[in-house]
Amino acid sequence: MTEHNAGSPGDSGGGDHRLTLRFLGDLDFFLSARAGRRHYDVRRRASVKDIIQSFGVPHTEVGEICHNRRIVDFSFIPETGGRLTVSPVSPPFDVCSGTRLRPDPLDAVRFIADLNVLKLGRYLLFLGYDVRLAFDLPDKGIAAAARQERRIVLTRDTRLLFRRNVLFARRIRRVSPMDQLKEILAFFGLKPSPVLFFTRCVRCNRGLEPVEKNEILHRLEPKTRKYFHRFLRCPACRQIFWKGSHYDRILDRFRASGVLKTR
Repeated sequence: MTEHNAGSPGDSGGGDHRLTLRFLGDLDFFLSARAGRRHYDVRRRASVKDIIQSFGVPHTEVGEICHNRRIVDFSFIPETGGRLTVSPVSPPFDVCSGTRLRPDPLDAVRFIADLNVLKLGRYLLFLGYDVRLAFDLPDKGIAAAARQERRIVLTRDTRLLFRRNVLFARRIRRVSPMDQLKEILAFFGLKPSPVLFFTRCVRCNRGLEPVEKNEILHRLEPKTRKYFHRFLRCPACRQIFWKGSHYDRILDRFRASGVLKTR
């Protein structure tokens, strides 16, 4: 077993000062090759949140913390050694219900997707979920927006999740966008409804509104003008949408993957 001491160089952290950390479930995803238990010298006073993150595990991935059989919150500062058991968030993760670690729940499921999961974000938008696509925001801006707009951060950048303003998040494990979508739906217990499919702008995240064909006739290509009669428009960017071949391909892809059930 490989041990990692988060104490001072040469400090064994022995006796009553040694805190043994055990990470359960899939938290080993963040621990690289350093498998097994870890140790921390509690004479270096720190909250359990900071201690846990010193081993590479973001606080957003933690579902429960137990110090010597006592459930504690992120602010707890251990005065004695013993055992610290760290459990992951267990799916389905209900972000709208308060817990000891997250006493201020969200009032709705809303996401913000960073640059490395933009296609996942668009897939969620197609399904009708509220998703802000962070095209041009740095990590600090994403964290601030997540806090201010009360959104769940979706990312494959582990470093982003260590930011204080990121309260709810998921570090995406899967690689392909469709697998990522399935991961998110399962993790947050979401069940897409066919009724909400294609109701949001995939650029602006605004709800689409019906628009009369005559009003946008000058913007349509000849074949579109001839064969399609029902249109939607984004009230923000004014992009026009209709249920053409692209719509059919996306809908078929979601149905074939089992993400969206046929009505």
